[in-house]
Amino acid sequence: MTLVRLLLVLTLSSATIGIIFFIRRFLAAHLAPAWRYYLWFFVLGALFLPFLPFKRFGMAEPISMHKMTGHNAVNHSILSGPSNTGWMNDFGSSVTRMDVSLLDRLINGIWISGLVIGILAVSFTLWKLMKLVRSAHPIRDEGINELFGHCKVQLSIRKKIKLKQSSSVTSPFIFGLFQTYLILPATVEKEGVTRELKHVLLHELHHYKSRHVHWNYLFLLARILHWFNPLVWHAWKEMRLDREIACDAAVMKSLNDVEENLDYGRTILYYAEKSKQLRLDQFIHPIISSKSHLKQRILYIAAGGFPAKKRIRKSVAILIILGLVVTIQVPAFRAAAFPDDQYHIQGKDVEEEDLSDFLKGDSSSFVLYSMQKDKYYVHNIEQSAQRVSPNSTYKIYSALTALEEGIIRPGATNRNWDGNNYEYGTWNQNQDLQSAMRNSVTWYFQDLDQQVGKQQIQKLLAEYHYGNEDISGGMRDFWLESSLRISPFEQVELLRNFYRNEFGAAPENIKEVKASLMLAQKHGAVLYGKTGTGIVNGKAANGWFIGFVETNSDTYFFATNLRDGNATGSKAAEITLRILKEKQIYQ
Repeated sequence: MTLVRLLLVLTLSSATIGIIFFIRRFLAAHLAPAWRYYLWFFVLGALFLPFLPFKRFGMAEPISMHKMTGHNAVNHSILSGPSNTGWMNDFGSSVTRMDVSLLDRLINGIWISGLVIGILAVSFTLWKLMKLVRSAHPIRDEGINELFGHCKVQLSIRKKIKLKQSSSVTSPFIFGLFQTYLILPATVEKEGVTRELKHVLLHELHHYKSRHVHWNYLFLLARILHWFNPLVWHAWKEMRLDREIACDAAVMKSLNDVEENLDYGRTILYYAEKSKQLRLDQFIHPIISSKSHLKQRILYIAAGGFPAKKRIRKSVAILIILGLVVTIQVPAFRAAAFPDDQYHIQGKDVEEEDLSDFLKGDSSSFVLYSMQKDKYYVHNIEQSAQRVSPNSTYKIYSALTALEEGIIRPGATNRNWDGNNYEYGTWNQNQDLQSAMRNSVTWYFQDLDQQVGKQQIQKLLAEYHYGNEDISGGMRDFWLESSLRISPFEQVELLRNFYRNEFGAAPENIKEVKASLMLAQKHGAVLYGKTGTGIVNGKAANGWFIGFVETNSDTYFFATNLRDGNATGSKAAEITLRILKEKQIYQ
């Protein structure tokens, strides 16, 4: 339970409950009693919606994946230490960011603690109730048993329900999930068969017939999951009132006599006067209620309470509208299950590889794409779909955008140094696209972005399908450990689209950017690429190396991302070169 998810859950569930309260307050006259109780099932749906496993319900298309067998895996260790490759340097600007992960862990810990306490409290209450039920004695009075059987037949109930009596209770209640018990006060056999007893039996059996006994467990579970929301606790109490009124209405319909309906109301008052409320009432369905709820029930009974057909039609219409309200919440929770920091790998031919000898830890990933085979080879499929800041790898598309907008032109990409003293000496001079890309000169690309403008950058990132396309972090910093995020898988797909010019860019602009990415060549293979290093609060936290290799037989696109304690672009490049060498792609 992260902070964002908590706020989403609170907002949507509270909004649904608020709508129910509004309907009960202003449209109650248009609702039949049973349908008024049915309103709460929409709250139940809204409360469980955040916890549904969307990923298991086919909400995302499965990828076509083949597990790589052991004999095909690479078995060489990473070689640490400085590299002799001239272009393999780290040019990163440290940014200051607030770490919200600690807050998320704190919130999650508090929620789980409340959940555990709620489960323990409910389990203890359930244990006490089971103890009470086991100590109860069967009813032996033939007249009472006969009346009980007659009431079951009247309500078409065939399942066996155990009728018992207990001196520990003063008010009847029904209880049980798999085995159902109806517990009566021990004084019932002394009083014998009475009209009040018939009313009690009908009331409790209507609870059973309407499945109130069983649905109660789901309502209780929802309250435990949302223990932090006071509106849910209030909704629980109001749901219980509407459930009792619905049951009262069903009993009155069974009696179908105005005078006996009034007697039924007197029965409720009779048990309310002599009973003491059990602390186990979250599991049971006693005929009595709290004083405020009791007053509303008696007023309803005195009014007659029979719904007209017109009220039922209005009830159906209101429930349909509520169903739509809950349904439109599904996309929000689906987005929570699949947030925009996760890329959905769909319909791809993917073969998973074990490169753990090269890539240590669970947060590192590697994606390789063979253009000839149209196939992906992936280490750590989960992390390869995780979106993170692109850092300097974004500069590829910053350059292409500036060329497309005419800010710079092929052969005329010079930008004058602004005179500021930057942290790297190679930045403190005039630059062209070749030098700016090679030395990863941040000010050069920030200057290009400023001239292109926010609106056009947003438009082109959408056309490129660049990660989450979010530039809300500010025009100078959105790609530096900020709002813009992209996954290794998307990096590879974008490079392939760039190489094929599926963006519809001017061919000379593609050629100009491609030339700036060329790093080295050997044995007929040409290596193109761009490193990126994310430095947060003075610590390297995100290392990228992306690019492609042109060979005589194929073109391979790759993306390596490291997110361990010392993740740099140079380290990602070094690891990538060793993997490519092992695969005999670039030796």
